[in-house]
Amino acid sequence: MSWTRITDPEAAETLLPAWLGRRMVGLHGRFGLLLTTGDVLRIASITAVHHSPDGVILLDVLLDNAGLPDGIDLAWRPKQFLGTPVPGATAATVNLAQVVTAVEFMAAVPVSGRDEEEAQNADEVVTELARAAEAVAHGEDPMASPPERVAGALSAPTAAALPIELVDLPDLATAEPRGKRKKRPT
Repeated sequence: MSWTRITDPEAAETLLPAWLGRRMVGLHGRFGLLLTTGDVLRIASITAVHHSPDGVILLDVLLDNAGLPDGIDLAWRPKQFLGTPVPGATAATVNLAQVVTAVEFMAAVPVSGRDEEEAQNADEVVTELARAAEAVAHGEDPMASPPERVAGALSAPTAAALPIELVDLPDLATAEPRGKRKKRPT
């Protein structure tokens, strides 16, 4: 039997239910696949779709960490949330026939880089880091984006946020090249 491997999101969309193809192929986020067993398989992305001539569809997925997602609704808590079985084992293949539904736990972001028009400049990155550091200092969620930044928000970390230290970087336009620095007086 010859299988066709598809990694293009637009081509995968024709084989998958609309939302699966549009939201999960080529995007990185926090998703769950409710399986026929009643378990939820936590995944970060669908990396490829395999299609057989007899209609069987398999999904290559990147697994997310097991356990309850943050802020999960009470109705979902009795489910078992499956994920990476051991550290580093992040890939799996799932038979689409075993998937009852798919759910997004958090907004997804493109796996590829942003368009240049959307990319933040250095000042915007420093401002965003300062905002996140201030949020951590006040015990707030550093990944909670202000309304004007929702479209560019990144996935929240699964572990406690690390403290962020802002440092002054040299101005590269006026910095002297390496090896030609003047000696400091002692």
